[in-house]
Amino acid sequence: MIDSVLSEENIMFREAVRKFAEEKITPNVKTWEKEGKYPDEYYTHLAEMGFMGLLVPEEYGGAGGSMVDLAILCEEMGRAGVSIPLTHVSACCRAIVHQGNQDQKRRYLPEMASGKMIGAYCQTEPNAGSDAGNLSSFAEKKDGYFLLNGRKVFISNGKIARVFIVLAKTERNLTKPSKGIAMFIVDRDTPGVSIGKTEELMGRHCSSLDEIIFEDVKVPEENLLIPAGGTGFKAMMNEFNSERCGNSAFCVGFAQGAYERTLRYCKERVQFGQPIAELQGIRWTLAEMAIKIQAARLLIYDALIKEKKGKMIAKEACMAKKFANEMAVWVCDQAIQLHGAYGYTTDYEVERYYRDVRGWSMGGGTTQVCLNRIAHEILK
Repeated sequence: MIDSVLSEENIMFREAVRKFAEEKITPNVKTWEKEGKYPDEYYTHLAEMGFMGLLVPEEYGGAGGSMVDLAILCEEMGRAGVSIPLTHVSACCRAIVHQGNQDQKRRYLPEMASGKMIGAYCQTEPNAGSDAGNLSSFAEKKDGYFLLNGRKVFISNGKIARVFIVLAKTERNLTKPSKGIAMFIVDRDTPGVSIGKTEELMGRHCSSLDEIIFEDVKVPEENLLIPAGGTGFKAMMNEFNSERCGNSAFCVGFAQGAYERTLRYCKERVQFGQPIAELQGIRWTLAEMAIKIQAARLLIYDALIKEKKGKMIAKEACMAKKFANEMAVWVCDQAIQLHGAYGYTTDYEVERYYRDVRGWSMGGGTTQVCLNRIAHEILK
């Protein structure tokens, strides 16, 4: 735990989230996984606790929480074993909170905070992942609306979303392509919006990564969230640094959950007349797991507390994400190893933790992209 750097309110919030997760989430995850479909009650449970509007100001029906609170929520959901991203909370609500005008906030935030309207963040395209400037989606300015055409892929929970936060270009052939990118709020029921392929995944079987298609979609001018070329998009990209900490916190949660199950197993499993936790090789591995988890957790909260104080955290967020992603994969792999053959069966949950956590290394910037950004920050 890191109680030394958390406020009393943060600690109380963590206790409430953990109690909720242990009662409502952990007992159901295995069933959700076997069913292989999105569990409708998951967001219902989150909404009942007020977590869907965690970052939404109270005046719009939210909890008015911070990114530290979000990291706590992500970690506890990962620990509980559920691999459903909270991009609705972190990216979609936050985009409207920070960049929306009063009309947009009044129209969308209350329903999003209540969980009645799920949001999906639509940036990635077949040829534009980490290279955001290479977007091909285009919104042509018309009289009173934008005509949006494009295709997005790997969109978390796209098929259940009622509103999309969409990045698309409104200008082409600029010297700096990212200058032509704008951000829009697009309602699901707008003509021309459709759901394409849902990816078959190694893990995350109770959530989805979906293809979203926009064909001659008329987006009202009042749904332009961030115009191209202004300061809003740069500010949004800077906020993406703390988004990475949410990904990192999920990874810490997965690692923590796998570690706790492995620790318990090693105390109970008897070989050669003693619990295997008494064997030096096992003890050292458990110690390494604990060290790496705590180190990743400290990197995350160091970044977020600095951001809360108004500091830029591009370097710190990338350090946290790179380390947490690789740490979690290693810890979950070791969890399987220490369970022996049992770890490779679905009777023990560590195999699911491994399958789920492996995919989180790609979202929000690969480890290679994070290394590039870290190098840029320390060399500039």
